[in-house]
Amino acid sequence: MPTYGQKPSDAIYSVLTIFVNIPVKMPFQEKIIKRAVDIMFDSSRKETIINLLMLTIRSFLPLIAIFLIRYYIDRLTGGAEGGQISSAGSVTGLIIAMALIFFADDMLSSLGQFISKKQSYLLENHIASLIHNHSSILGLKFFEDPEYYNKLSRAERDISWRPAGMVSDFILFLRGVISFLAMGYVLRTFGIIPLGILVVVFLPVLWMKIRNTGRLYDIRKSVTSHSRQASYFSWLLTGEKPAREVRLFDLSGYFEKLFRRHFSASKEPEIVVVRKNSVIESIASVVKVLAFAGVLIYASVLYSRSAITAGELAMYILAFRQALVYLRDAVSGYAGLTESRLFLKDLFQFLDIESDMPHDEKASGIKSFDNLHVENLTFTYPGADKPALENISLKINKGERIAIVGPNGSGKTTLVKLLCRLYDPDSGRINLDGNSIDTFNLNEYRRLFSVVFQDFMLYYLTAGDNIRLADDAGSDHQERIRSAAEKAGIAAFLESLPQGYETMLGHHTEGSRELSWGEWQKIAIARALYRKAPILILDEPSSSLDADSEYEIFSDLDRIIEGRTCIFISHRLANVREADRIIVLDRGRIVEQGPHDDLMSARGRYYSMFTRQKSMYR
Repeated sequence: MPTYGQKPSDAIYSVLTIFVNIPVKMPFQEKIIKRAVDIMFDSSRKETIINLLMLTIRSFLPLIAIFLIRYYIDRLTGGAEGGQISSAGSVTGLIIAMALIFFADDMLSSLGQFISKKQSYLLENHIASLIHNHSSILGLKFFEDPEYYNKLSRAERDISWRPAGMVSDFILFLRGVISFLAMGYVLRTFGIIPLGILVVVFLPVLWMKIRNTGRLYDIRKSVTSHSRQASYFSWLLTGEKPAREVRLFDLSGYFEKLFRRHFSASKEPEIVVVRKNSVIESIASVVKVLAFAGVLIYASVLYSRSAITAGELAMYILAFRQALVYLRDAVSGYAGLTESRLFLKDLFQFLDIESDMPHDEKASGIKSFDNLHVENLTFTYPGADKPALENISLKINKGERIAIVGPNGSGKTTLVKLLCRLYDPDSGRINLDGNSIDTFNLNEYRRLFSVVFQDFMLYYLTAGDNIRLADDAGSDHQERIRSAAEKAGIAAFLESLPQGYETMLGHHTEGSRELSWGEWQKIAIARALYRKAPILILDEPSSSLDADSEYEIFSDLDRIIEGRTCIFISHRLANVREADRIIVLDRGRIVEQGPHDDLMSARGRYYSMFTRQKSMYR
């Protein structure tokens, strides 16, 4: 029992470390088993305690049943003290007692299955939430690193069944150990030979199982990239986004070939290890049968010499048989826990990835915004040879309308991501009103921005939810939703849908409505306008709009942005003429900046781009 002030998870960890001396390399501050037990209690404290109580009771029920069987047989055969057959009432009482024991075991087994299933569900949900929440605090650079995806894949790989297996193995091991010790107590008077046989039979099997479990883990780790590739080609064959090109270019056969190649490379090495495990299990079964036969012969000899009664003969044989079963369960549970420990190692390695976004979580909220000052900013994407941005310096004042232009790959969107602190720079800094942005609470800082990204998201939710996601997701502000939709030029269309703003968008649910790409972009614009953020960023906001919709947005930009600071990126330079300042990027550097008229007079990079584009409309 836990001592006063000790958590139940600490007590369980102490028990596990007594019986399960699993060698653990310590790359983490806490032991893996201790963290696993804590996770189990954090996810399902009540179910864990109930399970422990039930398995303790069930562990001793077989011991009671074996003693009752002994007394029952001795009463029937006259082998009990006094050599007299007991009364019918005594035998009846033993029969009733045995029936109640078996009934209690069945009832606890059924209840245990329900509790274990519920605990597994809660544990899976908890682990999934840990992965999701930790992923959400990491910067975007991790999502461009293949090693991050390998770690994520290993952490998520068995999440659909591993938590249930962990619970099952945990119960199987503890019950096996407790019940085996109970059977050992019965067999103690039978002699040391049966107990010695048990050890000889199972220790080699246990060693081989743990060894092969380690091999299986190493193989699964080594084929992670093949597993990810197989999943990718499976998505290409079944996903919505690639469906058009796969069919148009008749790529299904090619992708299916690649899928089979990577799937086989990820699974065949595992089959080899499983086959070896099966051979070991078969050999172990033969040895166990021989051991049981030997003990049966030994017990029969003792009975023939009248050294034990018929009841004791039955008790010893049943106890040895049950000891074999419980030791097998303990070994299986131990091997399963060892395998789960390796899975948890992957999970904790992922959860221990440190965020690359240091910030002060306790910093007070940002009450005002006067300017953003970018100083000598340089940034390189992971794995890239050259910086995407180099020595960028600029100042953005409250209420300004700033346009960022330049050829593809010049760093326009990258600069926006750094301003929003989705990345941190290699060098240089960004100051908000004179203070480095990493001194603010990260979420509070990001709330300064509302962005329409060029590669905006399509959310298969209701039209209203698609808009309100940007701020107070799940709240009900119909007037704000309608106002944002009107400014984006899509209100009339959404209100004409069968359920208006409650119409499901996309085609993943029955009765939903698919939109054109231009309509989706208007939804994205409405989402950005809905958010109460002082800085509005529009990254190619009209790339999928028709000419009329584009004109409506840019001709009435002042009304749409409502005095907010606006940063917009556009390749259509006619849309940026009214900006207070135009920043021209080329190869990651600012080559020009100023109002439209000044840049045209300078006859530099902007002049060349504008005149070329203008000539296309003559």
